[in-house]
Amino acid sequence: MKTNLLLDKIHSNIEDYNKYFYGPQYDVIFRFEQKFFVSQLLSVVKISDLRILLKARISKINKLMNEPSYITFSIPKKRGGNRLIQSPDSNLMRLQSRLNFFLQNYYHLIRPEGIHGFVINPNKKEKICNIVDNAKIHINQKQVLNLDLKDFFPSIQAYRVKELFVSDYFKFNDEVANALALLVTYNGKLPIGAPTSPVISNFICLELDANLIAFCKENQLNFSRYADDLTFSCNEEISKETISRIFEIIKNNNFEVNHKKTRLKSNHRKQTVTGLVVNEIVNVDRKTLKMVRAMLYDASKNGIEKAASKHFTSNNSDATYFLNRLNGYINFIAQVRGFDDTLVIKFKSEFKNLKN
Repeated sequence: MKTNLLLDKIHSNIEDYNKYFYGPQYDVIFRFEQKFFVSQLLSVVKISDLRILLKARISKINKLMNEPSYITFSIPKKRGGNRLIQSPDSNLMRLQSRLNFFLQNYYHLIRPEGIHGFVINPNKKEKICNIVDNAKIHINQKQVLNLDLKDFFPSIQAYRVKELFVSDYFKFNDEVANALALLVTYNGKLPIGAPTSPVISNFICLELDANLIAFCKENQLNFSRYADDLTFSCNEEISKETISRIFEIIKNNNFEVNHKKTRLKSNHRKQTVTGLVVNEIVNVDRKTLKMVRAMLYDASKNGIEKAASKHFTSNNSDATYFLNRLNGYINFIAQVRGFDDTLVIKFKSEFKNLKN
């Protein structure tokens, strides 16, 4: 209900915002912030309006719509297999990135509570959600249920993207909806590698999120979603019937559960949410802490070069790569535990000594 009221308010005020859309954008950016940019997006009525929104000639937009160019390659998954990446060329990337800016502003205004993946406030250039926020709601629960949506981006087909753009959220006509769907999909699907895919997936999931939030409220469950990772927790046992109903809601919203990644953990075992332990507090897995200790020790005792060759493959065994990865791990631990945490301070001090 709250979302519908917000949508009505946004749509009804478009003309009021638009009358200020004259002159450079920086003149009004601080006066209207997100709603101003949302109004620009929702003011698109015909294809020619995309010229202003995307800052590109119509001929260029048409070419990118009808002849999209992507670079396709694979990267290894953590648990085996390969992930297909389809990255747009520089021209399409630039256009998608601008569209992403407007879409992110809009989604940021209507984001449901408990949704944390791919959510940023681009106007302020800051991320407002992360895996720590996603995990906090599940601390100290009797049971934690982890689900994964199978083939998340590729499962979102172009017709669903078009349906999104003609829905009440955007109210675009068929011509504009078709154009935008063509600009953000490849081979009829959302590509992994396009800057617009994450936020569009969040828009597509609005109905799913609403259904799951309502179901969890009725059944005293905590719920959060980080991209394709869904987590449910409760201080009572989560029954097979409850899990079946969750599966049914997901199926009814045209998604499929990856049953290989389904986990139900009680509090006498390690409970994790997006890689973080949540049994008592949000914490980093012991394996990660042990690995960082080992990297710091090896580098201090045997030198950075030897430590690099020990901890990484021959392709990534130079000192610069090692230090960057180690620094990344330490900053990740700091994000989770806090920068004033005793262990974080110790790690940072040891890392600083390595560089001196």
